[in-house]
Amino acid sequence: MTPAPILCERIRTPPLDPAFLKPTRWATVEEKAKLGNAMLRFIAEGMPAEKFTASLYERLSNMFGFIAHYDRHGFAQTWFDSAATRRDFLDQIVRHPCWGDPGFVWSDVEREIGQRVRENLLVEAWASRAREDQNAREKAELARLMAKHGVASVSPVVAAPAVQLGLF
Repeated sequence: MTPAPILCERIRTPPLDPAFLKPTRWATVEEKAKLGNAMLRFIAEGMPAEKFTASLYERLSNMFGFIAHYDRHGFAQTWFDSAATRRDFLDQIVRHPCWGDPGFVWSDVEREIGQRVRENLLVEAWASRAREDQNAREKAELARLMAKHGVASVSPVVAAPAVQLGLF
């Protein structure tokens, strides 16, 4: 079941500013800002698997404690297949301690993205969506099993409101 995306455009504002990043031996501050902004755009759009580009995969598989998986498609299937996996993806981002000197690793970009995900309560939003999806799957399965076994749907029993009895 593909969940409707949770869009969060404000996570992109303001864009990452290269002036606040530190270059590494392998990446300029402009490259770090460009890819960091691409990650924020991807998250803001609800992390659609079809927009998970090769450049995002190459960088993300080395950030936030993620591993490379077999390939980009395996990574996307692991992290962007459902509301629950998207929640887990964002949860890993906010829990990652962002170790290392930003002159050698992308910890400055990791720290900023993690902070924005936290501020916008995206883990909580995707957790709520995951619960809704689970309830919908369970209700569909219940209806299928009831139809299969010839059980008529029943109205839930509503308990009478509790009444406080007097003390004497």
